[in-house]
Amino acid sequence: MTDFMQNVYVILWGVLALLTFAVGIKQKAPYAFVISAFFVFMTVWYALDTYSGIDMFAGTFGIVFKVVLVAVLALFVGFYFLSKRRGNGK
Repeated sequence: MTDFMQNVYVILWGVLALLTFAVGIKQKAPYAFVISAFFVFMTVWYALDTYSGIDMFAGTFGIVFKVVLVAVLALFVGFYFLSKRRGNGK
C-alpha cells in the first residue's frame, strides 16, 4: 500500500471517530460512543502501522487486531439483536 493511502486510512478513521462522537453527544446515544471508541482504536492502530515502522498487521499484533475486530463485531451484533427483541416486545 502506498504512503498516501496509509495516510488516508488514518485520516478516515479519525474523522469517523469524531463524527460518531458528535452524533453520540447530539443524539444522546450510548452506542455511538462505543462505535466512536472502536474508530479511535482503528485510528491509533493504523497510525502506529503508518508512522512507527512496526508492522501492526503481522504476527502477534495481527492476531490481537483480529481478536479485537471479532469481539467488536460480536458486541455490535448482540446489541442489534437485543434492540430488535426489545422493539418487538412493545
